[in-house]
This record gives sequence, C-alpha cells and structure tokens, in this order.
Amino acid sequence: MMTEAEIDLPSIMKRVGHDDAQTTMKIYTHVTEKMKKNATQKIKNHFGSILDFKNLKRNVSKM
Repeated sequence: MMTEAEIDLPSIMKRVGHDDAQTTMKIYTHVTEKMKKNATQKIKNHFGSILDFKNLKRNVSKM
C-alpha cells in the first residue's frame, strides 16, 4: 500500500525496520493494477506529445 501511495523507498524501509533496500523491494514492492494505470497516465502526461501513445498503451498493458 505504501508503494502504491508513492511513498519513497527510504521511508518504507524505516517504517518496516529494514536496513537493506533489496529486502524491502523483494517483500513490499510489487506492481498493482492501480500502479500500472498510474504509470500509463504519468507517461502520457510527461511524454505524450513526443510518443505514439496508442502503441505505448498497448505495450504497457502487456506488462
């Protein structure tokens, strides 16, 4: 939930008591459907004018 809420990795690590980022990444970070949608929207917002968004959306949805 913290990853989905876009909380930074050091804050998550402190909250769960980890010193090793790899441990936190393996246990607590996974891509959710909401994150996939947010990523597509962020890419569109930042790069939509220079990218063919239709092809990008199709490729992102395959992830």
